[in-house]
Amino acid sequence: MDTFHYCTLQKPSKEPNPKDINNRRQKRSLVHYAKLWPSRHTLKIAFMDNPTSEHKKNIIAAAEKWLPYISLKFEFVEGVEGDIRIATEGVVNSSFLGNDALDIFPDSPTMNLGIAPEHEDFETVVIHEFGHALGAMHEHQHPKAQIPWNKENVYNYYQNRPLNPLSRNEVDDNIFTPFDDADALYLPYDRQSIMHHPVSNSLTLGNWENPTNREISEKDKQLMRLIYPR
Repeated sequence: MDTFHYCTLQKPSKEPNPKDINNRRQKRSLVHYAKLWPSRHTLKIAFMDNPTSEHKKNIIAAAEKWLPYISLKFEFVEGVEGDIRIATEGVVNSSFLGNDALDIFPDSPTMNLGIAPEHEDFETVVIHEFGHALGAMHEHQHPKAQIPWNKENVYNYYQNRPLNPLSRNEVDDNIFTPFDDADALYLPYDRQSIMHHPVSNSLTLGNWENPTNREISEKDKQLMRLIYPR
């Protein structure tokens, strides 16, 4: 299985600013409304380290795949000050969820893109992480997904993989724990979502698997149009 594709959704360790919380929309859905950026907002996006111009160009091209479906704009800025701050060194792929990025110390990245530009899933991973940055959760944690996980196999896989191993609690947070039913606005579960992790048959009971989704699905587009309407 491809160890690069699996991302970790980060959570702020810093106490959030009460003013930020009070100004956020409090309903939740498959995309967390409380985590959304203001409609028609321009997101400033910076690079924390020094990727090559070609590397940066490839990240920007992949991230902008979301733009036809949202009312936001992306402004990739010089320097390290941005609403979203990307680190490309290391092997981790991760992102804070939506405007949780505002709660992170300004000298820390809010997104990690450790995948190498030449990797076959580079574009997929960048699109996936920017989906989180826009507020999208993991589709395999949809309350109606009903994936027949072989939990011990999943724990063993993530705990023992050579790059970015996860604890059992991190596996629970990123793989098993569904969205809160009471707070979810449902579009149907979408196995084709770019936000769905690939699932090997070795990680499930019976004959259930899901391939790597490399395109933004029609439901992904529909959801983004709903939450960031033009």
